[in-house]
Amino acid sequence: MSRMCGGPVNGIGPLAVLALAAFAGILPPGAGASAAEKILRPDLEACTGFTANDAAPFLGVPPERVAAKAEKVHATLWMCSFTAGTADKTVAFSLEITKDPKAAAAAMERYRADLEIAAGTAPFRDRLPKGAWSEIGGDGLGDENVWTDVNGSFTARKGNVTVQVTQPGEKLDKIRVGKAVLSKF
Repeated sequence: MSRMCGGPVNGIGPLAVLALAAFAGILPPGAGASAAEKILRPDLEACTGFTANDAAPFLGVPPERVAAKAEKVHATLWMCSFTAGTADKTVAFSLEITKDPKAAAAAMERYRADLEIAAGTAPFRDRLPKGAWSEIGGDGLGDENVWTDVNGSFTARKGNVTVQVTQPGEKLDKIRVGKAVLSKF
């Protein structure tokens, strides 16, 4: 009898066990998929777990003064907002989920193309500092992302989920909010 890792080998290898488990439905969907292929299923109704505690530092108020709201726009799109009494004290972002990462990547490509068109026809087109859009580098910012001065938003895709941050007003704060939301799933 041969031995591997201190235990007897009895004809079924670890890959066969994983295959049998997946076939039997024991593993969760996507458990064997690579990160690029993984289907993410964050809780959109709960804003992926981003809470008043997460929003409070961006708003400069204690968490108990933050009002949270999640609104379903349609089956795959949710709007999340966190306010502290006034319009200038708001964290707002949308969450969109697609069937798979390829569909989300295609949607990001269309978004970049739309930004190019909007930037080319906007009356302020000559004042855009970096053209229609730019990608922001750094850890925790998703598989791809876009900052745009066209509408002043930060949009990031992680797998099949896209986050677009529209508030707070400052660029770096929007990027930090995006990173915080992405870290929740």
